Amino acid sequence: MDAANIRIDATLLQSHQGKLVRIIGKCENFDSNSSAGTLSSNGPVNLTFTGGDILVPGKNYEVIGKVSSNNLTVNVYSVIELSDNVNLEVAQKLVQFVHKVPELYYE
Repeated sequence: MDAANIRIDATLLQSHQGKLVRIIGKCENFDSNSSAGTLSSNGPVNLTFTGGDILVPGKNYEVIGKVSSNNLTVNVYSVIELSDNVNLEVAQKLVQFVHKVPELYYE
């Protein structure tokens, strides 16, 4: 899986340290003062922001960022707000399938 970024969830952070990843989940909390938040994606994913992004707790997002090697925090590069109707269970199944059959999703 030498893709530019791969879909993961909280359970796969450890195995993707230092890599660019894509995560779908629900914002649990966000602190604009520290530019940090937590996304729930089959467990908690701690996020840090360098830009002026603001997340709203309870909303669904897809983030692209790099997993830190020292504390598994995702340094966010891009945020996309998703519909409130996103089925997060299906998103988690997609993560499982991506890792089970990567040739369907990546070159």
